[in-house]
Amino acid sequence: MIHNISCMIIDVINTTLATCDYTNCTNQCIEYLMFVADNCPVVFHNLTYEQLWHTLYTICQTKV
Repeated sequence: MIHNISCMIIDVINTTLATCDYTNCTNQCIEYLMFVADNCPVVFHNLTYEQLWHTLYTICQTKV
């Protein structure tokens, strides 16, 4: 379970890239993406992060 993450955009981007891989979606990745969506809505005001999130989420949904 994920606890106490920073919702600062640079921290979220760094953690997303460290947690998720474009070629292999893991449970940890999908859990992190959902955690960000639920707990850090402010990051979705950043178009680049929103595109990254949606791309990874789509990849994970096709592998689940």
